[in-house]
Amino acid sequence: MTGPTTTTEASQAHPVKHATTYKRTPEEHARLVALHNAYSPIWLTSTITLGPWFPSDRETLVEYLNDARIHSFLCGPPFPYTLSDADFWLGMKVDRMTKRGTPLDFCFRDMARGGRAIGSIAVCNGSDEVLTGDDVGYWLAPEYHGQGLMSKALRLLLHRISIIECGKRKFNAHAFIGNHASRRIMEKVGFVVQEKDGEEVKETTVKNGKEIEMWVLRLYLTDADVEGWEKVQEATPLPSLLVK
Repeated sequence: MTGPTTTTEASQAHPVKHATTYKRTPEEHARLVALHNAYSPIWLTSTITLGPWFPSDRETLVEYLNDARIHSFLCGPPFPYTLSDADFWLGMKVDRMTKRGTPLDFCFRDMARGGRAIGSIAVCNGSDEVLTGDDVGYWLAPEYHGQGLMSKALRLLLHRISIIECGKRKFNAHAFIGNHASRRIMEKVGFVVQEKDGEEVKETTVKNGKEIEMWVLRLYLTDADVEGWEKVQEATPLPSLLVK
């Protein structure tokens, strides 16, 4: 079997249509939607923010997730990706929040382009006792690759949400064999490719009817690691991009 031959800033998770259905009253659902949508954006650079996804992002989501440079490295999204798929995923956002109401899925937005959605990053609030799935997942529009945006966002959100707010100390993730860009992003944050008997551990997944090999990466943190975590400072936005 051979892995992908190109690299991209994309890795793993995007839920498919077998997620848990939560039963809520219309009032409770509306409350959670309002809480999700009111989350204040984080300025990653002077023009790029991290914030909640909105239903109005559906067409941009479809555009990017039908781009082979992105979907080829993601396990979850169906292909071709349709507006119906986007609506389903965007409708799940209230199910992907912490107990405090913090989103777990964030949208990269280029505010210099009118707030256009240009990527996605997800962190988790799951138990440290289960390390089998993906505790992080991300993709970024190809034209924004190579700017350090993803590693900066991953370091910031892991610390702020998963580590500090949710108390997680153990993380599991995967990258397709050959996707060196995604592997490097996680390694910069502290993830380590797992080895056994001196060889890299590999797992397989099925995508489009074919088996694909993946690296297994893990991050284990002590209290001292958390204390010494390299903090990411929010950027100062360009004055012209601030809402007056």
